[in-house]
Amino acid sequence: MQSQLKIILVRPRNPDNIGAAARAMANFGLAELALVAPFESDWKEAADAWRSEASVSAIDAMDVINSAKIFDSIPEAAADCSLLLGTSSLHRAIPGRDVILLSETPAYISGCAGKTAIIFGPEKTGLTKEHLSFCSATINIPTREKQPSMNLGQSVAVVAYELATRAHVLKPSAQREAREPKPMEIERMVERICARLRRSHGPHWGEEAQARSIRQGLLDARLTRAAMTALILLLEEK
Repeated sequence: MQSQLKIILVRPRNPDNIGAAARAMANFGLAELALVAPFESDWKEAADAWRSEASVSAIDAMDVINSAKIFDSIPEAAADCSLLLGTSSLHRAIPGRDVILLSETPAYISGCAGKTAIIFGPEKTGLTKEHLSFCSATINIPTREKQPSMNLGQSVAVVAYELATRAHVLKPSAQREAREPKPMEIERMVERICARLRRSHGPHWGEEAQARSIRQGLLDARLTRAAMTALILLLEEK
């Protein structure tokens, strides 16, 4: 299972946390790390040096750090993935997606025909509703109500441990439709639908809330690529 998993960190702010996440990944056999829009604006000058700073906590895991890729958006970071799962403590807001317990996650993804992305949010806020709208479900790590949030590196470690240790006991389940559209295909469809609605019903259809609802609807419908093609043809009709 490990080779079919990608860890995506959205807007991480601290190289030490990135290094700790990489070390946790190496502990449990995960190698593919992607970063979405990392660092604060005042880090621009230091962007080239983040790997060196991350090395302090990425003990014996610099191969993960050195192979990590940086992207501008979640769809770009997950372009090669078939399933996206977000993570949340659920103490800030209702995620608007199905919630699965961490212990249930290996079984949930065992039927995925392609790669699965596990997405972690910024240190201060966690994943927002906008971030989670790209995901098919939300993973919840059960914590005490008095202290619900976890450090980013610790969260990656707990999830990586659960997925790695349970993978060998899973029985294969029915595979998800192998020809489901990729995240970038879903996002292009969202843009097409919003553009059509703006032309027909006004500019407010390009706002974040409407786009998020459309994106979640497309994900929940689990359309095949053939169905997506049919929808494109329908949208192109005058």
